[in-house]
Amino acid sequence: MKRNIWFFIFTILAIVSCGKYEPELQTETKPTPLETVKQLAALNQQASVSPLTDLDLYPPEIKKILQRGSIIFGMTAADQKPFFYANEETGELIGIDVEIGYEIANRLGVRADFNRDAASFDGVVLNVVNKKVDVALSKLSRTPRRGSLVRFTMPYITFRQAVLINRLELAKVSSEENLPIYMKRFRGSLAIIKNSSYVGYAESNFPLASKKTYDTWPECIDALFAGEVLALYRDEGEILIINETRENSGIMVKPVFINDKQDPIAMAVSHEAPHLQEWLNTFLEEYILQNGSELTPARLVKRHYARDETK
Repeated sequence: MKRNIWFFIFTILAIVSCGKYEPELQTETKPTPLETVKQLAALNQQASVSPLTDLDLYPPEIKKILQRGSIIFGMTAADQKPFFYANEETGELIGIDVEIGYEIANRLGVRADFNRDAASFDGVVLNVVNKKVDVALSKLSRTPRRGSLVRFTMPYITFRQAVLINRLELAKVSSEENLPIYMKRFRGSLAIIKNSSYVGYAESNFPLASKKTYDTWPECIDALFAGEVLALYRDEGEILIINETRENSGIMVKPVFINDKQDPIAMAVSHEAPHLQEWLNTFLEEYILQNGSELTPARLVKRHYARDETK
């Protein structure tokens, strides 16, 4: 009996002791998007080609990049936050696509160059076709039409498609309770970005809708809030951004997420660059394995649209 009592006492003391001297767990502080790009860019300045074998043994498209000492990524001229955009304070190009670009260049041992001549997403694809850029890395939707011109990699992010509806305009034609039925045969006016993948998506998924194309996404948003259109159509990430940044969005508009309609985001290379496509797929498999938890619409919006609580 005494031995059992002493065993109990020593056990309690051990637990208390362990609890007393256990160090506090430190919460990991992740670098900001700007800090991340600065770190990757600094590494890129030191890039040097270290081929596994003689350059002549590399496939032509990869040999060309190694000989040039740089890889050229194509993006649209307009910012596509959180994928690529100019930092407000420094003007530096940041975003998840920029981070991926630097990671690719650093892995190859070459400099990363970002070409932003394209006026539209389709323009980025044409720059690949015309070999002005090596890789389209521009929040580019992987569609069959574009796939007939270029080779796509595996997706690194997949969005649900989404519609954002003006509540006041909706009340004129239907009720929110009947919205699921109304959406099946949507006949209202729908705002879409000109020369984007959503032009084709709208033709397939909303054939009865009245499509209105705008040059830019902000113009689509303004048209929705002004009541010029009943709804706008794009990916769930952009809808989350509107809810996060637009005042009174919860009152004025209603999001509808389309679970069975996806928008896969991928890179694209020339149809003459199969080895580069395969190399990028191998890279992405590893990158997604390491960073997949951050490659979701909600996490991207949170990271790149985080409010500064100190202001």
